[in-house]
Amino acid sequence: MEIIYIGGIIFFVWLVRTLHKIMGRDQEETDKKIAFAKWAKEQHDPRLVSMVQNLMTEGRFKTLEEATQYAEQALNTPSPEPRSNIHTNDTQGTPS
Repeated sequence: MEIIYIGGIIFFVWLVRTLHKIMGRDQEETDKKIAFAKWAKEQHDPRLVSMVQNLMTEGRFKTLEEATQYAEQALNTPSPEPRSNIHTNDTQGTPS
């Protein structure tokens, strides 16, 4: 009978710890969403907001600051390839 009590206590302790971790994780995610909403309200570039939101959703960055810094750098860096008209370079595969 004591084994059942010990098993019940162990299960109860495990359950409480697991629920506590889940609640902490949910609170952390809620705090991130609130911080992002406040930050997005202050921004004037919708491309930056969208890019940061995508980066955070993908989980590539843990903090809003890291994602913002990466997105700003990506948006401000000129593309290494010159922009060209796709149709002017599309001569392969077309009969002459």
